[in-house]
Amino acid sequence: MSKVKINTNEIKPAVVATIEEGSIGEELGFEVGDQLVSINGVKPRDLIDYKFLIADENIQLIILDEKGKTHRVDIEKDYDDELGLGFTEALFDGLKQCNNKCPFCFIDQQPSGKRKSLYLKDDDYRLSFLYGSYLTLTNLNEKDWERISTQRLSPLYVSVHSTNPDTREKLLQNKKARNIIDQIKWFEKNLLQIHAQIVVCPKINDGKLLRQSILELARFHKTKRKTVLSVAIVPVGLTRFRPENDGLTAIDKEYAKNIIREIELIQEELKNNIKTRFCWLADEWYLIAGISLPQIKTYENLPQESNGVGTIRNFLKVLELKTQNLPQKIHKKRCVSWIVGKLVYEALKPFSEKLNSI
Repeated sequence: MSKVKINTNEIKPAVVATIEEGSIGEELGFEVGDQLVSINGVKPRDLIDYKFLIADENIQLIILDEKGKTHRVDIEKDYDDELGLGFTEALFDGLKQCNNKCPFCFIDQQPSGKRKSLYLKDDDYRLSFLYGSYLTLTNLNEKDWERISTQRLSPLYVSVHSTNPDTREKLLQNKKARNIIDQIKWFEKNLLQIHAQIVVCPKINDGKLLRQSILELARFHKTKRKTVLSVAIVPVGLTRFRPENDGLTAIDKEYAKNIIREIELIQEELKNNIKTRFCWLADEWYLIAGISLPQIKTYENLPQESNGVGTIRNFLKVLELKTQNLPQKIHKKRCVSWIVGKLVYEALKPFSEKLNSI
Protein backbone atom coordinates (compact mmCIF):
# COMPACT_ATOMS: atom_id res chain seq x y z
CA MET A 1 0.00 0.00 0.00
CA SER A 2 1.10 3.58 -0.65
CA LYS A 3 2.39 5.49 2.39
CA VAL A 4 1.32 8.92 1.12
CA LYS A 5 -0.84 10.95 3.48
CA ILE A 6 -4.57 10.80 2.83
CA ASN A 7 -7.26 13.25 3.89
CA THR A 8 -9.56 10.68 5.48
CA ASN A 9 -12.27 13.29 6.09
CA GLU A 10 -13.09 13.15 2.37
CA ILE A 11 -13.57 9.37 2.44
CA LYS A 12 -17.13 8.19 2.92
CA PRO A 13 -17.95 4.66 4.13
CA ALA A 14 -18.52 2.09 1.39
CA VAL A 15 -22.23 1.22 1.25
CA VAL A 16 -23.00 -2.47 0.68
CA ALA A 17 -25.28 -3.01 -2.32
CA THR A 18 -25.04 -6.78 -2.87
CA ILE A 19 -23.94 -9.87 -0.96
CA GLU A 20 -22.97 -13.05 -2.82
CA GLU A 21 -24.81 -16.19 -1.82
CA GLY A 22 -22.59 -18.54 0.20
CA SER A 23 -19.91 -15.88 0.67
CA ILE A 24 -18.03 -14.87 3.82
CA GLY A 25 -20.10 -11.70 3.85
CA GLU A 26 -23.34 -13.68 3.94
CA GLU A 27 -22.02 -15.97 6.69
CA LEU A 28 -21.12 -12.93 8.78
CA GLY A 29 -24.64 -11.55 8.41
CA PHE A 30 -23.93 -8.53 6.23
CA GLU A 31 -27.06 -6.74 5.01
CA VAL A 32 -27.65 -4.39 2.10
CA GLY A 33 -27.19 -0.83 3.36
CA ASP A 34 -24.43 -1.68 5.85
CA GLN A 35 -21.50 0.74 5.68
CA LEU A 36 -17.88 -0.40 5.67
CA VAL A 37 -15.94 2.26 7.59
CA SER A 38 -12.43 0.75 7.77
CA ILE A 39 -10.31 -2.35 7.21
CA ASN A 40 -7.49 -2.92 9.71
CA GLY A 41 -7.83 0.70 10.77
CA VAL A 42 -7.58 2.09 7.24
CA LYS A 43 -10.43 3.81 5.43
CA PRO A 44 -10.52 2.51 1.82
CA ARG A 45 -10.64 5.33 -0.70
CA ASP A 46 -12.16 3.17 -3.41
CA LEU A 47 -12.66 -0.37 -4.68
CA ILE A 48 -8.92 -0.67 -5.41
CA ASP A 49 -7.97 0.05 -1.78
CA TYR A 50 -10.69 -2.36 -0.65
CA LYS A 51 -9.19 -5.17 -2.79
CA PHE A 52 -5.68 -4.49 -1.44
CA LEU A 53 -6.81 -4.29 2.19
CA ILE A 54 -8.86 -7.50 2.25
CA ALA A 55 -6.01 -9.48 0.65
CA ASP A 56 -4.83 -10.65 4.05
CA GLU A 57 -5.47 -13.64 6.30
CA ASN A 58 -6.50 -11.63 9.34
CA ILE A 59 -8.63 -8.54 8.89
CA GLN A 60 -10.69 -6.37 11.19
CA LEU A 61 -13.69 -4.51 9.80
CA ILE A 62 -15.54 -1.57 11.35
CA ILE A 63 -19.15 -1.63 10.14
CA LEU A 64 -21.94 0.87 10.62
CA ASP A 65 -25.42 -0.67 10.26
CA GLU A 66 -28.56 1.11 9.03
CA LYS A 67 -29.58 1.86 12.61
CA GLY A 68 -26.34 3.73 13.21
CA LYS A 69 -24.79 1.07 15.43
CA THR A 70 -21.05 0.36 15.06
CA HIS A 71 -19.78 -3.24 14.87
CA ARG A 72 -16.26 -4.64 14.92
CA VAL A 73 -15.83 -7.81 12.88
CA ASP A 74 -12.65 -9.94 13.08
CA ILE A 75 -12.09 -12.38 10.22
CA GLU A 76 -9.62 -15.20 9.65
CA LYS A 77 -9.55 -16.38 6.04
CA ASP A 78 -7.30 -17.56 3.25
CA TYR A 79 -5.17 -14.83 1.70
CA ASP A 80 -7.08 -14.69 -1.59
CA ASP A 81 -10.62 -15.20 -0.24
CA GLU A 82 -13.09 -12.48 -1.22
CA LEU A 83 -15.83 -11.26 1.13
CA GLY A 84 -18.49 -11.37 -1.58
CA LEU A 85 -19.56 -7.76 -1.07
CA GLY A 86 -20.60 -5.34 -3.79
CA PHE A 87 -20.88 -1.60 -3.20
CA THR A 88 -23.09 1.20 -4.48
CA GLU A 89 -20.04 3.14 -5.75
CA ALA A 90 -16.55 2.22 -6.87
CA LEU A 91 -15.10 5.47 -5.46
CA PHE A 92 -15.62 6.27 -1.79
CA ASP A 93 -13.82 9.64 -1.79
CA GLY A 94 -15.52 11.17 -4.82
CA LEU A 95 -14.94 11.34 -8.57
CA LYS A 96 -11.81 12.97 -9.98
CA GLN A 97 -13.30 15.19 -12.65
CA CYS A 98 -11.90 16.46 -15.91
CA ASN A 99 -10.08 19.81 -16.09
CA ASN A 100 -9.95 19.98 -19.90
CA LYS A 101 -12.23 21.86 -22.28
CA CYS A 102 -12.22 19.59 -25.33
CA PRO A 103 -14.58 20.98 -28.00
CA PHE A 104 -15.66 17.40 -28.86
CA CYS A 105 -16.50 16.45 -25.24
CA PHE A 106 -19.61 14.26 -25.36
CA ILE A 107 -20.74 15.60 -21.97
CA ASP A 108 -21.02 19.14 -23.40
CA GLN A 109 -22.88 17.78 -26.43
CA GLN A 110 -25.84 16.44 -24.48
CA PRO A 111 -29.24 18.11 -24.18
CA SER A 112 -29.88 19.95 -20.93
CA GLY A 113 -32.31 18.95 -18.21
CA LYS A 114 -31.35 15.28 -17.81
CA ARG A 115 -30.22 13.46 -14.66
CA LYS A 116 -27.18 15.03 -12.94
CA SER A 117 -24.93 11.99 -13.33
CA LEU A 118 -24.92 12.47 -17.12
CA TYR A 119 -23.03 15.74 -16.73
CA LEU A 120 -20.18 14.43 -14.56
CA LYS A 121 -16.90 14.71 -16.46
CA ASP A 122 -14.99 11.62 -15.42
CA ASP A 123 -11.21 11.80 -15.79
CA ASP A 124 -10.38 9.42 -12.94
CA TYR A 125 -7.41 7.06 -13.26
CA ARG A 126 -9.04 4.58 -10.86
CA LEU A 127 -12.07 4.11 -13.11
CA SER A 128 -9.66 3.71 -16.01
CA PHE A 129 -7.94 0.85 -14.18
CA LEU A 130 -11.17 -0.75 -12.95
CA TYR A 131 -13.41 -0.37 -16.01
CA GLY A 132 -11.28 0.74 -18.96
CA SER A 133 -12.60 4.29 -19.18
CA TYR A 134 -10.29 6.77 -20.90
CA LEU A 135 -8.44 9.55 -19.09
CA THR A 136 -6.08 12.32 -20.21
CA LEU A 137 -3.52 12.37 -17.32
CA THR A 138 -3.81 16.18 -17.10
CA ASN A 139 -5.33 16.30 -13.59
CA LEU A 140 -2.94 13.98 -11.74
CA ASN A 141 -0.96 15.27 -8.78
CA GLU A 142 2.21 13.81 -7.25
CA LYS A 143 0.24 11.55 -4.90
CA ASP A 144 -1.77 10.14 -7.82
CA TRP A 145 1.37 9.28 -9.80
CA GLU A 146 2.91 7.69 -6.71
CA ARG A 147 -0.19 5.60 -6.11
CA ILE A 148 -0.35 4.41 -9.74
CA SER A 149 3.25 3.23 -9.39
CA THR A 150 2.96 1.76 -5.89
CA GLN A 151 -0.26 -0.16 -6.47
CA ARG A 152 0.76 -1.14 -10.02
CA LEU A 153 -2.41 0.25 -11.60
CA SER A 154 -1.84 -1.10 -15.09
CA PRO A 155 -2.91 -1.01 -17.80
CA LEU A 156 -4.56 2.40 -17.90
CA TYR A 157 -6.50 3.74 -20.90
CA VAL A 158 -5.24 7.09 -22.13
CA SER A 159 -6.78 9.58 -24.56
CA VAL A 160 -3.70 10.77 -26.42
CA HIS A 161 -5.39 12.35 -29.48
CA SER A 162 -2.02 13.68 -30.67
CA THR A 163 1.60 13.34 -29.62
CA ASN A 164 2.29 16.80 -31.03
CA PRO A 165 2.34 19.13 -27.97
CA ASP A 166 0.74 22.12 -29.73
CA THR A 167 -2.05 20.02 -31.25
CA ARG A 168 -2.83 18.18 -28.02
CA GLU A 169 -2.94 21.46 -26.07
CA LYS A 170 -5.30 22.87 -28.70
CA LEU A 171 -7.60 19.83 -28.54
CA LEU A 172 -7.74 19.63 -24.75
CA GLN A 173 -7.43 23.41 -24.22
CA ASN A 174 -5.06 22.69 -21.36
CA LYS A 175 -1.33 23.50 -21.17
CA LYS A 176 -0.75 20.38 -19.08
CA ALA A 177 -1.75 18.34 -22.13
CA ARG A 178 1.64 19.05 -23.72
CA ASN A 179 3.45 16.55 -21.50
CA ILE A 180 2.04 13.34 -22.99
CA ILE A 181 5.32 11.87 -24.33
CA ASP A 182 7.12 12.51 -21.02
CA GLN A 183 4.21 10.87 -19.22
CA ILE A 184 4.40 7.78 -21.44
CA LYS A 185 8.14 7.65 -20.72
CA TRP A 186 7.22 7.63 -17.01
CA PHE A 187 4.99 4.58 -17.62
CA GLU A 188 7.87 2.93 -19.45
CA LYS A 189 10.34 3.68 -16.65
CA ASN A 190 7.91 2.27 -14.04
CA LEU A 191 7.17 -0.86 -16.10
CA LEU A 192 3.51 0.06 -16.44
CA GLN A 193 1.35 -0.18 -19.55
CA ILE A 194 -1.36 1.78 -21.33
CA HIS A 195 -3.85 1.41 -24.15
CA ALA A 196 -4.12 4.64 -26.16
CA GLN A 197 -6.91 6.37 -28.04
CA ILE A 198 -6.89 9.01 -30.77
CA VAL A 199 -10.16 10.80 -31.52
CA VAL A 200 -9.70 12.04 -35.08
CA CYS A 201 -10.89 15.60 -35.70
CA PRO A 202 -10.71 16.59 -39.41
CA LYS A 203 -8.17 19.33 -40.22
CA ILE A 204 -6.86 19.34 -36.63
CA ASN A 205 -5.07 16.08 -35.77
CA ASP A 206 -5.41 14.05 -38.97
CA GLY A 207 -3.11 13.63 -42.00
CA LYS A 208 0.62 13.81 -41.23
CA LEU A 209 -0.08 14.53 -37.55
CA LEU A 210 -2.15 11.34 -37.22
CA ARG A 211 0.58 9.24 -38.81
CA GLN A 212 3.21 10.91 -36.62
CA SER A 213 1.18 10.19 -33.46
CA ILE A 214 0.71 6.51 -34.30
CA LEU A 215 4.37 5.97 -35.16
CA GLU A 216 5.59 7.82 -32.06
CA LEU A 217 3.34 5.67 -29.88
CA ALA A 218 4.59 2.56 -31.69
CA ARG A 219 8.12 3.36 -30.46
CA PHE A 220 6.85 2.45 -27.00
CA HIS A 221 5.86 -1.02 -28.22
CA LYS A 222 9.20 -2.80 -28.07
CA THR A 223 9.99 -6.51 -28.13
CA LYS A 224 11.18 -6.61 -24.52
CA ARG A 225 9.06 -3.80 -23.08
CA LYS A 226 5.60 -3.04 -24.41
CA THR A 227 4.49 0.16 -22.73
CA VAL A 228 1.82 1.18 -25.26
CA LEU A 229 -0.15 -1.98 -25.96
CA SER A 230 -2.51 -0.69 -28.65
CA VAL A 231 -4.07 2.40 -30.20
CA ALA A 232 -7.73 2.92 -31.08
CA ILE A 233 -8.52 5.38 -33.88
CA VAL A 234 -11.96 6.83 -33.21
CA PRO A 235 -14.02 9.28 -35.31
CA VAL A 236 -15.09 12.47 -33.58
CA GLY A 237 -18.73 12.18 -32.55
CA LEU A 238 -20.85 15.31 -32.93
CA THR A 239 -24.46 15.94 -31.92
CA ARG A 240 -26.95 18.66 -32.75
CA PHE A 241 -26.73 19.85 -29.13
CA ARG A 242 -23.05 20.78 -29.36
CA PRO A 243 -21.89 24.37 -28.80
CA GLU A 244 -21.85 26.68 -31.81
CA ASN A 245 -18.59 27.60 -33.54
CA ASP A 246 -16.67 24.72 -31.96
CA GLY A 247 -14.34 24.50 -34.96
CA LEU A 248 -15.14 20.84 -35.58
CA THR A 249 -16.13 19.10 -38.80
CA ALA A 250 -18.37 16.05 -38.96
CA ILE A 251 -17.06 12.80 -40.48
CA ASP A 252 -18.62 11.98 -43.87
CA LYS A 253 -18.46 8.91 -46.10
CA GLU A 254 -15.52 10.00 -48.26
CA TYR A 255 -13.48 11.15 -45.29
CA ALA A 256 -14.07 7.80 -43.56
CA LYS A 257 -12.93 5.93 -46.67
CA ASN A 258 -9.72 7.96 -46.82
CA ILE A 259 -8.95 7.36 -43.14
CA ILE A 260 -9.51 3.61 -43.59
CA ARG A 261 -7.05 3.55 -46.49
CA GLU A 262 -4.45 5.53 -44.54
CA ILE A 263 -4.68 3.45 -41.37
CA GLU A 264 -4.70 0.10 -43.16
CA LEU A 265 -1.43 1.11 -44.88
CA ILE A 266 0.07 2.06 -41.51
CA GLN A 267 -1.14 -1.25 -40.07
CA GLU A 268 0.72 -3.20 -42.75
CA GLU A 269 3.85 -1.11 -42.17
CA LEU A 270 3.74 -1.73 -38.43
CA LYS A 271 2.97 -5.40 -38.85
CA ASN A 272 6.20 -5.76 -40.83
CA ASN A 273 8.22 -3.71 -38.34
CA ILE A 274 6.88 -4.68 -34.89
CA LYS A 275 4.88 -7.84 -35.72
CA THR A 276 1.48 -6.33 -34.84
CA ARG A 277 -1.00 -3.98 -36.50
CA PHE A 278 -0.84 -2.04 -33.20
CA CYS A 279 -3.52 0.51 -34.20
CA TRP A 280 -7.11 -0.30 -35.06
CA LEU A 281 -10.06 1.65 -36.41
CA ALA A 282 -13.28 1.88 -34.46
CA ASP A 283 -16.23 0.09 -36.09
CA GLU A 284 -17.92 3.41 -36.90
CA TRP A 285 -15.38 4.20 -39.61
CA TYR A 286 -16.46 1.20 -41.67
CA LEU A 287 -20.15 1.78 -40.98
CA ILE A 288 -19.93 5.44 -42.02
CA ALA A 289 -17.93 4.52 -45.13
CA GLY A 290 -20.36 1.74 -46.07
CA ILE A 291 -17.48 -0.74 -46.18
CA SER A 292 -17.59 -4.27 -44.79
CA LEU A 293 -16.00 -4.72 -41.39
CA PRO A 294 -12.55 -6.38 -41.38
CA GLN A 295 -12.30 -10.09 -40.64
CA ILE A 296 -12.09 -11.04 -36.97
CA LYS A 297 -8.48 -12.27 -37.27
CA THR A 298 -7.25 -8.79 -38.27
CA TYR A 299 -8.12 -7.52 -34.77
CA GLU A 300 -5.56 -9.96 -33.32
CA ASN A 301 -6.47 -10.33 -29.62
CA LEU A 302 -9.15 -7.58 -29.72
CA PRO A 303 -7.27 -5.27 -27.30
CA GLN A 304 -9.75 -2.42 -27.76
CA GLU A 305 -13.03 -4.30 -28.07
CA SER A 306 -14.56 -2.44 -25.10
CA ASN A 307 -13.84 0.80 -27.00
CA GLY A 308 -15.91 -0.22 -30.01
CA VAL A 309 -12.99 -1.61 -32.00
CA GLY A 310 -13.95 -4.98 -33.44
CA THR A 311 -16.99 -5.13 -31.17
CA ILE A 312 -19.53 -5.63 -33.94
CA ARG A 313 -17.39 -8.12 -35.84
CA ASN A 314 -16.97 -10.21 -32.69
CA PHE A 315 -20.69 -9.97 -31.94
CA LEU A 316 -21.50 -11.10 -35.46
CA LYS A 317 -19.14 -14.04 -34.98
CA VAL A 318 -20.94 -15.03 -31.78
CA LEU A 319 -24.32 -14.68 -33.51
CA GLU A 320 -23.12 -16.90 -36.36
CA LEU A 321 -22.03 -19.62 -33.94
CA LYS A 322 -25.18 -19.42 -31.84
CA THR A 323 -27.56 -19.52 -34.82
CA GLN A 324 -26.08 -22.47 -36.70
CA ASN A 325 -28.84 -24.88 -35.65
CA LEU A 326 -32.02 -22.84 -35.57
CA PRO A 327 -35.40 -24.56 -36.01
CA GLN A 328 -37.41 -23.93 -39.17
CA LYS A 329 -40.37 -22.84 -37.08
CA ILE A 330 -41.51 -22.50 -33.47
CA HIS A 331 -44.94 -23.30 -32.05
CA LYS A 332 -45.38 -20.12 -30.02
CA LYS A 333 -44.64 -16.66 -31.39
CA ARG A 334 -41.75 -14.81 -29.72
CA CYS A 335 -41.05 -11.10 -29.98
CA VAL A 336 -37.53 -9.84 -29.32
CA SER A 337 -36.25 -6.27 -29.74
CA TRP A 338 -32.70 -5.05 -30.30
CA ILE A 339 -32.23 -1.37 -29.52
CA VAL A 340 -29.24 -0.02 -31.44
CA GLY A 341 -27.95 3.11 -33.13
CA LYS A 342 -28.70 3.80 -36.79
CA LEU A 343 -25.24 2.76 -37.97
CA VAL A 344 -25.27 -0.56 -36.11
CA TYR A 345 -28.76 -1.30 -37.40
CA GLU A 346 -27.39 -1.90 -40.90
CA ALA A 347 -24.76 -4.33 -39.60
CA LEU A 348 -27.31 -6.40 -37.65
CA LYS A 349 -30.03 -6.33 -40.31
CA PRO A 350 -29.03 -9.69 -41.94
CA PHE A 351 -29.33 -11.51 -38.61
CA SER A 352 -32.62 -9.84 -37.84
CA GLU A 353 -33.93 -11.12 -41.19
CA LYS A 354 -32.51 -14.59 -40.45
CA LEU A 355 -34.42 -14.76 -37.16
CA ASN A 356 -37.59 -13.35 -38.68
CA SER A 357 -37.57 -16.06 -41.34
CA ILE A 358 -38.35 -18.70 -38.69
